[in-house]
Amino acid sequence: MRGFTLEEQKRLAASLVRLLALYRPLIDAYVILQVDPAFLPSKEFFSDDLWGRLPRSWQAVLGELSPPEVAALLLRRGRPAALWPLSLLAFHATAHALPFPRRPADPRDPPLPPRFCRHLRPKKQHEVQRLAQVLKRLSELTGCRQVVDVGAGQGHLARFLAFGLQLSVTAVEGDARLVTQAAKFDRALALELAKEQAKQQAPDRPAVQGPSHVVGWVSPDTRWPEFVKLLHSGKAADDRSLGGADSARQPPELRETGAGKEGGRAGSGLGPLLLTGLHACGDLSATLLRLFVASPDIAGITSVSCCYMKLSPGGYPLSNWVSGLPGHQLSYKAREGACHALEDYRLRLERDSPSLRTHCYRARLETLIRAIDPAKKRLGVQAIPKTHEMTFEQYARQGLERVGMTPRGPLEAASPAEQRRVVVFVSLALLLAPLVETLILLDRMIYLQEQGFPCELVPLFNPALSARNLVLVSAKEVPPSDLWGLAEGD
Repeated sequence: MRGFTLEEQKRLAASLVRLLALYRPLIDAYVILQVDPAFLPSKEFFSDDLWGRLPRSWQAVLGELSPPEVAALLLRRGRPAALWPLSLLAFHATAHALPFPRRPADPRDPPLPPRFCRHLRPKKQHEVQRLAQVLKRLSELTGCRQVVDVGAGQGHLARFLAFGLQLSVTAVEGDARLVTQAAKFDRALALELAKEQAKQQAPDRPAVQGPSHVVGWVSPDTRWPEFVKLLHSGKAADDRSLGGADSARQPPELRETGAGKEGGRAGSGLGPLLLTGLHACGDLSATLLRLFVASPDIAGITSVSCCYMKLSPGGYPLSNWVSGLPGHQLSYKAREGACHALEDYRLRLERDSPSLRTHCYRARLETLIRAIDPAKKRLGVQAIPKTHEMTFEQYARQGLERVGMTPRGPLEAASPAEQRRVVVFVSLALLLAPLVETLILLDRMIYLQEQGFPCELVPLFNPALSARNLVLVSAKEVPPSDLWGLAEGD
């Protein structure tokens, strides 16, 4: 955040740890998360009486709220109902005040050209366009034109950086099938560009170089020498799948030199490079930050994280400061909740979406399962398509069938009052999710500064499109004030 000093960051981290400890029973409630219909509450909501664990004064004022009222009074930042108890008012004010702001600056970047929108949904188009512009500006600030994209998938970001912005790009991906698909897309785009160049009768214009692809996993144990070796010796796929992966596909920085001395730490042959990861999953984001710290060859990094629930103890905490705070630990359930944002759910509440009535289906199903066999808890019932179009009886019969059970007695849905309580409980848990994400990202900011590197955390994507919309940017020779400007455009 702009002008946010290290001491202020440390104080905020300490405050978040204390606050999350206070509300640990709420953030640790067992939560089922699902893309459609977005967010399902605890299986144990009814069987473990989670509503009854809330303060009675909270139950009294929240239990009768309609979904639009929940959105307006609870999930909106502003003045809630005047008659709320002081403890609830304090919860509401703190939950809205402490998280990092998520609203990005108005983008002034050019739109993603149509040829780079193929095979991409609008969400991914938006992410590629915005992050690529940040990397382009970081390249200009550092004088570094080589980018390594780790966890590149089908290469959409790498393709635009290389073909669209003329950067030298190496894309690293562990799944060879995705790399093969990326190379296929590259060849099609290269052919299209070559035809356009021929029509323009510009035979002397140099061909645009596409990205180089490397198949390989970057694990939490990967150190800089191993990473250098991966970049030097990795292949996109076997020659047959690529149609001949000759040396011309490799950037000059990787073709002309060996691994260097001491496994690449000194004289690695890589030259200065920028490291990036667009929604690098779990420990991968933390690993990339460690590589940035360890290598003099990495001039800068942009990190957009996701899947916090997959973090190992080595992925959080990273900083000495947060590691030393009593109670800093975050449960799997808390980190899982941090992967979701308020924006989409608030919109569903405001519209009183039909999907809301299905929120308590899974929780009610859990009570049926335990009634049939008390020894069975938290069974893996996969998402049932079009749940919101079903009655509870239809849903319950399919759900019980999936776990090999038959119903005993009537299949009664939750009452309207119970459904409202489920919505309120989900909303309370969601209010804490940004606090957990803020603590995780604060830990990474503090870690980089403990190592002597300035950094900034900037809201980059539209949160309504991309729930994980904060980018952590650091460079070893760039003032922090310049880092913030990278996301604001010209």
